[in-house]
Amino acid sequence: MAIIPADEKVFMVSKSTNTTYSGSASLKAMQEWYTMQDVSNTIKPYKVFTALSTQSGGSSNEEVDGDGGSIVKGVTYYVNANPDNFDLTIYGAPNNNEGTYFIANQDAALPYTYTLQLYYNTGTPIVNILENTIGNIWFVYDSKGRYMAISDGLFIDHKTAKFGGWADLNTGAYFRFGDSGDNNSTIYLSTGDPAGTDGYLQNTTIEIRVYN
Repeated sequence: MAIIPADEKVFMVSKSTNTTYSGSASLKAMQEWYTMQDVSNTIKPYKVFTALSTQSGGSSNEEVDGDGGSIVKGVTYYVNANPDNFDLTIYGAPNNNEGTYFIANQDAALPYTYTLQLYYNTGTPIVNILENTIGNIWFVYDSKGRYMAISDGLFIDHKTAKFGGWADLNTGAYFRFGDSGDNNSTIYLSTGDPAGTDGYLQNTTIEIRVYN
């Protein structure tokens, strides 16, 4: 994606408009067409993940299958088995591959496909995604009061900022971001009072920005 130079002007055309002009090869090489994503990148020089996060309960791994199972919006699922390549992209997955994590984008009863097997953890934060231009991000329960936001290397070193957190000086309760993990993949979220404690994320705003 391009950043629009400050001294240039733009105008909008229908996506059906032919934007390939005839002429010499050198003239064609000078053409630069900008998309709405380019406009967004110019005004907002970062990609962002903003969500409201809620967490309750402890760690328990549960199974959902295609034999009468259903998924819940905002819950992170792990694709344990999908030998028939059932289409999960309509539910928010980036692909249909085994080993993929994804946050469900809707409440849905799965169509009958008994070979499909998904796992989820009851203690993992449930997120209401308000905006996501970074890419596939999911959440994992690590330990009591400690959770992880994970991506496939999308949290770039020295270009990733985290916003959110609170503290109650009277009770010692808090929510904060921890240090990022290795390989540009992990951001830690911690809650406690002050020892690690579950249940303190209640519609809590979190925002992650990855700058261009």
